[in-house]
Amino acid sequence: MKFITPLTENEQITLEEAYRNHPSFRSRQRAHALLLNNRRYTIAQMCKLFETRHETISAWVDQWELKGIMGVSDAPRSGRPATYTDEEQSRFLHHLDKNPHQIKAAAAKIEEETGKDAAIDTYKRILKKTVISGNVADIHSKPKEMRKPFKKIKPACHC
Repeated sequence: MKFITPLTENEQITLEEAYRNHPSFRSRQRAHALLLNNRRYTIAQMCKLFETRHETISAWVDQWELKGIMGVSDAPRSGRPATYTDEEQSRFLHHLDKNPHQIKAAAAKIEEETGKDAAIDTYKRILKKTVISGNVADIHSKPKEMRKPFKKIKPACHC
């Protein structure tokens, strides 16, 4: 049986906060597993609760012992660097706020300012990340399958 060393009060508070409020589902799940392990739940019991393999939960415990609270979060993943910096993305959103229906116009302005060329999908991803509520551009950034269909109104019969 594998158990973590008993948690200090500060560690327990930190894990409870991560379990309740961390933006990543995986991190919340790992924090929950560590709290349960501290209460002496076995890895086999947690495998049933989290519907995962024994090795996975064992790795979570090992990461906690090795890295502490940093072991709860995912490690950075490799990938293509972002086309636009955070500041450039906020400038794009600022341009879009002036004319919410004109994504391409805002894209043209930011391309002119930065000299960087990007596909329209890049700008849609920026919109998805920021979730501008109430903005028409937010609706158009969703895949077609996810958009709510408009109701068709049948004309009244004048018999």
